[in-house]
Amino acid sequence: MIYFKKFFVKMIHLNNWTLVFATISLVLISSYFIYFIEPETFTSPFEGLWWTMTTVATVGYGDVSPTTVSGKIFAMFLYVIGIGLMTIFIGKVIDFFSLRKRLKEEGKLKITANDHIILINWTKRASITLDELLTTFDSIHVVIIDEELAKIPLLHERVDFVSGNPADVETLQKANVLSAKSVMIFSPDGRMTTSQADGHTLLIASTLEGIGKENNQNIYTICEVANSQHMNAFLHANVEEFITANDTAAHLAARSIIYNGSSEIIRQLTSHQGYDLYSIDPKPEWKTYEDARKVLSEKGALLISDGSDLSIINNLSKKVKSDTKLFIICNSDTYSKIIS
Repeated sequence: MIYFKKFFVKMIHLNNWTLVFATISLVLISSYFIYFIEPETFTSPFEGLWWTMTTVATVGYGDVSPTTVSGKIFAMFLYVIGIGLMTIFIGKVIDFFSLRKRLKEEGKLKITANDHIILINWTKRASITLDELLTTFDSIHVVIIDEELAKIPLLHERVDFVSGNPADVETLQKANVLSAKSVMIFSPDGRMTTSQADGHTLLIASTLEGIGKENNQNIYTICEVANSQHMNAFLHANVEEFITANDTAAHLAARSIIYNGSSEIIRQLTSHQGYDLYSIDPKPEWKTYEDARKVLSEKGALLISDGSDLSIINNLSKKVKSDTKLFIICNSDTYSKIIS
């Protein structure tokens, strides 16, 4: 009994790959050995493999079993050693997945996703953005980077988490930033002055720009700016887009006061309810903006801009570039028909 105990203690402390090799070897050798001992009962090595697996993984199905003394002795040996080894093996596998799950929740694993969205700094606005992304887009994958969260804020199959300082190159590389579709940097929530918050955001943006230059690749970066007076500083970091949450809210409030009901229009365009804002690629047959406007209008969509250029309504005769992005307003059903 003491020898078996020592044997299993050694098995428990085996290297994982050694344990896998030992388990597979035991199964394969046992399959051929029982076939060699009782070829009349086990007519092929596969029959031996079937019996071995049902013996070491369960109590056996009884459809085939040894009939000779030597076969039964080997069966007893396999039952004791095999089940013990298989139990340790299964336990190691469960431990591996449990450890991986814990490391994933704690943001300690390297992200392997491609064409994903990265949200930097977990704030209330980041939470709303994440919910909107998951609700509106069925296939989008999101990675959250934050240095204060102890674990992932939302358990979801399309959400990953990286724990660490987002201004560190190592943290951004762990989030697979070079394969990301775009990166959104949120201004820290209430912990800093606007100057400190924008300084923190600018540092992260500059780090992203450095990674992009080093790898000769553009990283599409969107920054939430706490104070619009700091906008010029971000231009030097080659940030593609800015969001000024406080200024936008103030401008919207002013227009809602003057033009009653305008806030509801903006609300619909920035949510997944009702009509929404979508981006589409131009069709080859659309030679001018007027061609695009007419076709889209017939399908129930309103063409509003070419990228950020809203002046196309006054330039409908201009040619549409093949590599441009057109923005339209429509409902989800219309959008599905247009892109199909």
